[in-house]
Amino acid sequence: MGKNMKLGATILIFGLTSLHSLAFAAAGKPIVSEPPPAATVDVFAQHSGGKINYQYRVVNNSQHDIAAVSIGLDNQNDSNPNNDTYELYELPSGWNLKFGIPSTSSNSPTGWHVSVTRPEDSPTLALTWEPLNENMPRLLAGQTLTKMSIAVDKADTQYLTSHALITYTKNTAESISVPIKGLDNTPPSFTVKLNPNILQSPDNRQVPVKASFTIKDDYDRKPEIKLESITANEPVEPDDISDASVGLDDRYILLRTSHKGDADRIYTVTYSATDASGNQALASATVTVPRAQTEAIKPTGNH
Repeated sequence: MGKNMKLGATILIFGLTSLHSLAFAAAGKPIVSEPPPAATVDVFAQHSGGKINYQYRVVNNSQHDIAAVSIGLDNQNDSNPNNDTYELYELPSGWNLKFGIPSTSSNSPTGWHVSVTRPEDSPTLALTWEPLNENMPRLLAGQTLTKMSIAVDKADTQYLTSHALITYTKNTAESISVPIKGLDNTPPSFTVKLNPNILQSPDNRQVPVKASFTIKDDYDRKPEIKLESITANEPVEPDDISDASVGLDDRYILLRTSHKGDADRIYTVTYSATDASGNQALASATVTVPRAQTEAIKPTGNH
């Protein structure tokens, strides 16, 4: 009878340990499974209409309903409002104090709206999405909230890397700050083609060269393209390369059909493609001026 009682107690202890998700590693140290975060907020960015558009998604993993979501606000997860940090710098496109954020610069879930929170004399701000009134639905436990986006005139990395303040409905739980997770961490797939890529002319004249691209990104349909550099495998004169705007989306350049020495001249033209989340890819193509010049080969396409 005593042995059975001891066996029963052992089984009971093991069962309680399992309920608390407690296991032991080979070294004998306990491993406690972490509960899922109370809420997660993620974001990706897109170029749209000359602006940067940030799009957010909130997943409510808690047992409480969410009444508001503030992007760019960190309350340090304490009860002291004096150390709250407002993290965004760039105002929504078209925002003004009287009319707020125009509908052309924002998107909100059905029954919700977005507003700017900016402490007096502060250079930084936060954006808060919340229901229009008490009759509108909250973000219920286990649900996901999408269609939260904001457009700004220029990139602000804080929209990608700051915190989100999750405010629960009254009498349920305190607000919490969670880090925002960026979804887009992969550079665009990017190649460049130059036309023509062989320059031949007996009079060493300048020839227009056009760049075209193959580009694809997981989230951004129109990554920003810039001319980064034009180099050559031999010294060039100042006017051998012209009509080229480095740092801009310049797809038409002029290259002179000359060379020095006994080797072909090879121009290397490099472009960058940067998506709205800041991931950048570089791609290069070459234009060759053969050592032996013949009759000019006319470039194809419109220039």
